[in-house]
Amino acid sequence: MHAIDLITQDIPPLRPQDDVGRALDWLEEFKVMHLPVVEHGRLVGMVKDQELVDRNDPHALVSSVMGTVEIPFVRGQQHIYEAMKLFSERGLTVVPVLDEMGVYLGAITEHEALKRLAEMTNISEPGSIVVLEMNQVDYSLEQIARIVEGNDGKVLSVYSQTLPGTTRVEITLKINREDISDILQSFERYEIMVKTTYQGSRFHDDLRGRYEELMRFINL
Repeated sequence: MHAIDLITQDIPPLRPQDDVGRALDWLEEFKVMHLPVVEHGRLVGMVKDQELVDRNDPHALVSSVMGTVEIPFVRGQQHIYEAMKLFSERGLTVVPVLDEMGVYLGAITEHEALKRLAEMTNISEPGSIVVLEMNQVDYSLEQIARIVEGNDGKVLSVYSQTLPGTTRVEITLKINREDISDILQSFERYEIMVKTTYQGSRFHDDLRGRYEELMRFINL
């Protein structure tokens, strides 16, 4: 999915000659904390809610408070992950999108990006989540997928991260089945560490079982 596919038509850009009062009204109306500033089809700045409030003059021009240095943006054909990176690293609520020639195409909101990312990772699909842990050198997505598919399952999405200060990696799988007991047994046979599982409607029962075990241990 590309950035251009996430553009929302609900967020109009400001112009440098607009006043601070209009900018504040739009921030409130669209429930965002940032707005792009565009002139003649070109992105010329960004405004932030706090800087507008600090200006304390609703009649001042947007051009007097907009940031013009290192203006964040993504190209229309960049992947959604690049937009998510800007949202995360820069603390943005809106990311401008430009074409290859620098022409302003529109903006992506944080809400829309998160919604689309959830669709991509099949978060709303029924199934189970399994968190594995292993040494980086042992990580093979092909092997993991083969184990799941060998038990009539399907990996809907996968996410991996290196554990800080270690050479181990944590892999989170979304699998399309609620009962994955046979898959878990296969991971054990291959000596793959299953760190955590969330098995559909059984998750609450698993959680209660762990709580009862903990209480029994405390009462010993």
